[in-house]
Amino acid sequence: MSTNLTLDHASQLRVSILTLVLLGISAALIGGVAAFLGASAYGLLYCSFLFALIIFADYRKGVWLLAFLLPFASSQLVPRELFEITGLNPFNILFGLTLLSLFAASAFRRENIQFVRFPTTFWIYVGIMTLGACLGVGSVERAIVLPNLEPLTKTAYLLDFAKSMIMLAVAWLAAVLSRSGNGRPVIWALAAAYTTFFVVIAGYFVIDGISLQGLAAGDRDFLSWIGLHANEIGLLANIGFAILLHAALATSAPWSRAILLACAGAAAMMAALTFSRAAFVGIAIILGSYMWKQRGMGQFLLALFAIVMVLLLLPDAFIERASTGLATGDQQAITAGRLDLWLVLIGTFWEAPIIGGGLYSTLWATPNLRGLMLPVAHPHNAYLAVALDLGIVGVVVVAAFFWSVWRTFSHLSKHHVDPQWRGVFEGCMVGLLCLAADGFTDGRFTPTPPQAALWLCYGLALGHQAQSRGSIKRPPP
Repeated sequence: MSTNLTLDHASQLRVSILTLVLLGISAALIGGVAAFLGASAYGLLYCSFLFALIIFADYRKGVWLLAFLLPFASSQLVPRELFEITGLNPFNILFGLTLLSLFAASAFRRENIQFVRFPTTFWIYVGIMTLGACLGVGSVERAIVLPNLEPLTKTAYLLDFAKSMIMLAVAWLAAVLSRSGNGRPVIWALAAAYTTFFVVIAGYFVIDGISLQGLAAGDRDFLSWIGLHANEIGLLANIGFAILLHAALATSAPWSRAILLACAGAAAMMAALTFSRAAFVGIAIILGSYMWKQRGMGQFLLALFAIVMVLLLLPDAFIERASTGLATGDQQAITAGRLDLWLVLIGTFWEAPIIGGGLYSTLWATPNLRGLMLPVAHPHNAYLAVALDLGIVGVVVVAAFFWSVWRTFSHLSKHHVDPQWRGVFEGCMVGLLCLAADGFTDGRFTPTPPQAALWLCYGLALGHQAQSRGSIKRPPP
């Protein structure tokens, strides 16, 4: 007994010393920055300091906030930099504080934290992306300059790659959180994020008086102020819609179920308001998958009736946008000019068939440099992008990795002991289908902002798999 008391006292002493050291360092840094920036920065720094202490006291609060901010992280809704310092932004600061809090809690044994290991397929996937970035950085200086954008630099290129790695690191934090049995707040953070995002977009429509007929005619830049293309927002919304809908349907508590359904509805309306045809396809996949899995005829007919009523009540602008080019059979209208782009770029695959031309290689593809195609940054086809950027090796690695992700979600959706988590991971499977469908006309199979919810849930899945053997059955060999 006396030994245990001595150990507890020593542990508390170490924590107290660490806290004092951190307080001293933080005070010195704040004093130095305030002296550099002037008195106007005192209020902001003081609030940031208090915020940092809250996160340092409990890393879970930091993970929740990261999960909430991740869908917004690459948009203009979150400042890209503070005090004109590249890389210094609220998300990166929050990420650093959360990591510090987690490692401090583990090192000083404030609680029993068990870290989670990513599978081998994940590390091979990260390795091929890193190789692609290393190959690409040598070609950045040859990249075309896109209209209304600054020339791409090696620093900007590597920072963009670093954002993908940070997204994976946040997924790892979610895995650590879920292994300790506290992963559910991440789902609620996503629900809050999607609802907030929908309110922002809907508010913009109302305040600016956006015309639905104008959007149906093909105006694709109406959401450019957010910093994401309408197609990207559509994929982001659909993945959230799939996850939240299935989580809600698997929730037994009435109020929780109602709130999650409302948040899922917000995500669906957000996808519809993008007027992206890929988003419309995603909505159809989600609703079709839900109907397909209805075992009772009554539930099936009820779901079918609800979907038909929604379609009948939709403004004509949505139907007009969804059917663009179908009546005349115009391939250019149906593909929005993508067909010509694909035909031009396919031939460049043979320039580097084994390992590709590097991430984002479309920017320095030969037809792009010679002006033989529209100046674009990506081929508007995720499958073609993998082949051009990472070659045959990348195609095999990416396919194997996403197959392993599918198997992970599939296993947990069938064998998890908690019905709500089974619903979450079933929604993740549908989200993967949306990603696969979206890949035919847009997107990438490397981590991008629209995939934020999917990566967070992948981290949650790994955390659940790593829990005690008694709670989840072992996955099949």
